[in-house]
Amino acid sequence: MGTEVYLIVMVILAVIFAAGLYLNFAGQGRPALNEGRRSFLGGRVETDDRAIFIGLQIVVQVFGSDELRRRLVALLRPEKTAPPVAGESPGMSEYAAMLDPTIYPADREDVTDKREFLKSLSSLLIENKFAWEYGFWDYRREAGEAIEQFNQWRNELESSIATTADEVGDAIDPLHRYSDEKEFQIITLMMLLDNRDEPVGDDAGTYEFRPTYAQLVAPFCQVVEKIAEGQMWEPSTFEELLTAMRALDPRSIERDAVYIIPGAAEDGLSSIDLLSDAGWKYLTDHPIRPM
Repeated sequence: MGTEVYLIVMVILAVIFAAGLYLNFAGQGRPALNEGRRSFLGGRVETDDRAIFIGLQIVVQVFGSDELRRRLVALLRPEKTAPPVAGESPGMSEYAAMLDPTIYPADREDVTDKREFLKSLSSLLIENKFAWEYGFWDYRREAGEAIEQFNQWRNELESSIATTADEVGDAIDPLHRYSDEKEFQIITLMMLLDNRDEPVGDDAGTYEFRPTYAQLVAPFCQVVEKIAEGQMWEPSTFEELLTAMRALDPRSIERDAVYIIPGAAEDGLSSIDLLSDAGWKYLTDHPIRPM
C-alpha cells in the first residue's frame, strides 16, 4: 500500500513539473504584459511604428489672473484679439477656436509659422513653470496605439467641455464645474508624428538626399526614451519634453491639437473642480510643483 501511494505522489509531481516546463517554454518569445501606460520604459520590440503619439497636459496655478489665458489666445488666434462683433458672446470666438484642433493647422500650414508657434507655446509654458501644479504625459510608438490615443484624447476632451455658445452660456457649467473661482488652467498639447522611413515631400533638396520623416523625429524620440521611470513626473521632465517639442521639425507633425481649459474668460477651474471631478483624477495623482 505504501509503495502504491509513493508511486501516485511521484506521478503527480512529475505531471506538475512537466506542466511547469511547458508554461516556461511556451511563454518565451511573447512580450510580457505591461501594466503601465508606457511600454517603451521596459524596452520595445520591432513593431509598426510609422506613427508616434505624444500628449502632454499641465495644470497651471493662475492665482485668479487671466493673463496666461490671454497670452495663449494671442498665440492660437491672433486675429481674434479684437473685440467681438455685435451679437457675439464675449470670449466665445476665442473659446471655440481653441477647442477646435483643425482651426490652427488650417490657418497655419506654413512650416516657419508652425515652428514659431511651437517655440512660443513651449517657451510660454516653461516661463510659467513656477506655477505648475499637476501634470500628465503619454507616449506611444506602436502606430495603432498612437492613432487610437490621439483620437481618444481629442474625443474625451471635446466631449467633457462646452464648445458652443449654447453650452457655455452666462453661468458655469453645473455638470463639470463646482465653482467659478479662477485658480487653475489646464493646457493640453498633443501630436501625432509621422515616423515613416520615407523622404519628406516638401524638401528643397534632391529627392535622394532628403531626410526621412523618421530621421526628423529621431532626436525627439531619443529624448523621451531616455527618461527613467523614476523621473517621469519630475518638473524637469515636463520642461525637457516641452523643449524637445519646441525643436521638432514641423514637417514631421501629421496632426496636432492644443486645448485650454477653461477657454472662456467667464469660466474658471477651482481646487474643488480638480479634486471632486473624477475626470481630472489622473492629473491630481501627479503633482509636479517645482521645489
